[in-house]
Amino acid sequence: GCHRKETPSQLLLWTVSYHYIFAKTCLARSTSPEHSLPTYRRTINRTCPLSRTHTTMANFDQASHSSAFRTSDDDASLFRTLCNRELASRILRIKRNDPKVKSLLLTSAYGWNESTWRRLGCILRQNTSVEELILSGSNLDVSGLCVGLQHNRCIRKLVFGRIDLQDSEQMNNLVPFLTSNPSLKEVSLYTCKIGPADINILSNALMNRSEDTLEKLDLSNNHFGDIDLDKLFLVLNRNKKMTRLDLSRTGFGLRGCTLLAKLLENQESSLERLSLSGNSINDESAIILAESLTKNTKLKRLYLDGNDGVTKGWLAILQLVCNCSSINDVMKSNHTLHSVGMQFANDMKKVEHVLGVDDANLLYASLDLNESEDNMWVVRRKILWSHARGNFNLGDSSIATGAMTRILAWIGNDSNETNANLIQYNNPPLPEAEIDAVRLDSVYRILRSSTILLNGNDNAPNNDLEARQNRK
Repeated sequence: GCHRKETPSQLLLWTVSYHYIFAKTCLARSTSPEHSLPTYRRTINRTCPLSRTHTTMANFDQASHSSAFRTSDDDASLFRTLCNRELASRILRIKRNDPKVKSLLLTSAYGWNESTWRRLGCILRQNTSVEELILSGSNLDVSGLCVGLQHNRCIRKLVFGRIDLQDSEQMNNLVPFLTSNPSLKEVSLYTCKIGPADINILSNALMNRSEDTLEKLDLSNNHFGDIDLDKLFLVLNRNKKMTRLDLSRTGFGLRGCTLLAKLLENQESSLERLSLSGNSINDESAIILAESLTKNTKLKRLYLDGNDGVTKGWLAILQLVCNCSSINDVMKSNHTLHSVGMQFANDMKKVEHVLGVDDANLLYASLDLNESEDNMWVVRRKILWSHARGNFNLGDSSIATGAMTRILAWIGNDSNETNANLIQYNNPPLPEAEIDAVRLDSVYRILRSSTILLNGNDNAPNNDLEARQNRK
C-alpha cells in the first residue's frame, strides 16, 4: 500500500491505521505487551517505508512504550508491590478517574524508580478529578512525575516536602504545570533545597501564568539567602488573590524586607498571613515592615519569631498597633494585625526584656484586641488604655460633655467585668486594689481638666465668653 501512488493524507491515514491494528494484535497475543515491542518495531519498519521515514519506532523511549501499553493488571501488580493496599487501591481508582478520589498523599515512596514515577505521572496526566497532590520524602527523584504533571489541569494544591529540587532539570520539568494549570491555588515547596537559580525559574513560571488563581505560596526551609527577589515580588505584586506567603528560614533579611514593604503597601494586595520566622531580620528590617503596615488593612498575621536580631524593632511594632501619643495617633494605628508569632514563653520574655513588662502587656493586649471585627470598639479600648496609662489626658480633649460623662461612667463603674477590662490590659491581671487606684486616678485627671463637669453644667455652651457670663 505504501508503494502505490496515494495522496499524502491517504498515506498518513493508512499508516496510523496500520500501527493501531498491529498494536491491538500484539496486545491480544501477549499478556506482557513489552515482549512484543521488538517484533512490533521490526515488522513496522520492514513493511512500511513511510513508517521508516517518518515514524521510526526504534527511536521511541522504552519507558514511554511501557506506560502506553501497560494494562490494568500490570499497574495493579506494580503499585501493590511498592505500596500498601490502601494506597495502591487509591492510585488505581485515580487511574480509572474515580470522581470521589480528590487527593493523593505519598509520604514514604521508597523503592520507587524513575519508571514508577513516570507511570504515576502518566496516570495523573489523564486524571481530571484529583485536586490535591502531597508528596513528602527524602531526596526523591520525581522527574518522571513532573513530566506527567505538565498536562494536568485539575490539581489545585501541590505540596512537595523534603524533595531535592536543586537539580534545575526537575524544576524545569515542573514549569509547564506551574504555568499552564488554571486550577492551581496552592504551591508548597518546603525543604526542597531550592537555590537562587531555582527561584528565578520558579519566578518566571509564575510570571507567565495566564490565570491569577494562586492563593498560597510556601518556600520555607529553603536557605537561598537574602538574594535579589525582584522577579518573585513582581509576581506577588501583580497577584490579587495571594493570601498566604511563607518565607520562613530562607535567609530572608534587609534586602528582602525592602521589597516586601512594597507588597504590604500595595492596597490591592490580599495578603493575610506572612511568615518570616527564623530569618536574618534585624531592627532596621522590622522598622521597615512596621512602617509599611501603617495603612494596611488586610494582613492579620506576621510571624517574626526566631529573628534574634530584632530588639528595638519591637517598639516600632508596638507603635504600629497602639500609638499612644495622642487620640488621633491611636485612631490611626493598625487595628487589623493580631499576631506577630511571639507566643511561646521564651519569645515573650525577649519582648519584655526590650519593652518592659507594661509595654509588652500593651503590645499583646492590642494584638488580641485586633481580632475583633468591631473597629470602633477596638479604638475605644485603646484610647481608654492610653488614658489610664497616663500617655495623654482625655480631659484635655475636645470630646463633647455628654460623651465625657459616659467615659467617666465606663472608667468609674466596677460593677461588671466588661467595664473593669476597659482599663485593664495586663497579663496576669493587676490586683484589685491597684486597678481601683488606676480607675480613681483616671477619673480625677479628667475632672481636674474639665471645669464644666466640676460645675455640674451638662448643657454649658462651648463658647468660653458665654460660659463666663453664665457663671456670673
